[in-house]
Amino acid sequence: MKKLYLLVTALVLALSSNGYAYEGDFSRDNTCYINVLGGANFLQTEIEEGVRTDYRTGYIVSTSVGYEWCYGLRLEAEYAFRRNTIKDLHFFGRSFPADGRFQSSSYMGNLLWDLPLSYLGCDCWDIHPFIGGGIGYDFQLIGGSIGGFDFREKSKHFSWQVMAGLAYPIFCNLDLMVEYTFHKGGLNHLYNHSIGAGLTYRFGAWEIW
Repeated sequence: MKKLYLLVTALVLALSSNGYAYEGDFSRDNTCYINVLGGANFLQTEIEEGVRTDYRTGYIVSTSVGYEWCYGLRLEAEYAFRRNTIKDLHFFGRSFPADGRFQSSSYMGNLLWDLPLSYLGCDCWDIHPFIGGGIGYDFQLIGGSIGGFDFREKSKHFSWQVMAGLAYPIFCNLDLMVEYTFHKGGLNHLYNHSIGAGLTYRFGAWEIW
C-alpha cells in the first residue's frame, strides 16, 4: 500500500511542478461526505492443506465517512460487512456438499484520488472516475457443517484493499457511484472481489484556517 500512496503523491507533485492546475470541482475541496454501498461479493479461493472451498456469490454492504481534501484527494474511514455461503468442499479428489458461511467485518482507512479528466481533455458527461487503496483490520468467521461434523474458525488480522470506480452527480450534493474493490484479509486462501453501487452525500465546505 505504501507504493500506491507514493504513486498518488508523485502524480500530484508532477502536475504541480509542471505548472498544471487541478481542474476538478473546487467546490468539493474541504468538504465532508458520507456514502453507503451495496453489491455482490465474490470469493476467490486457493487450496489450503489439501482442501479447497467453493462459495456462492454473496453480498457486501458498507458505509464510510470522508473528507475531500485538495487536488482531488480524499481521506475516509470505512466499515464493510461481507457474507458468502459455502457451496462445497474439495479434498481427496472429490467434492462434498457443505452447509456453512464466510463473513467478515472490515474497518478500513482509505486514501482515494478523483482523477482530473478535465485536465486530460476528457469531459465525459460529468462522470468522475476515482482510484484508491486502504489499510485496516478484519474480523473474519468461517463456520458450517459437513457430514454431521461442525467446523468453525475465527480470525482477526491486518487487511488491505484497492478500489476503482465512477461517480456521477444526480441531484445537488448527491452522487451515484459504482465501485470495484479487491480486498485481502487475514486468511491466506481467501480473496474478496466486490462490485457495488451506492450514493454519496456531501454536507458542504468546511474551511481550514
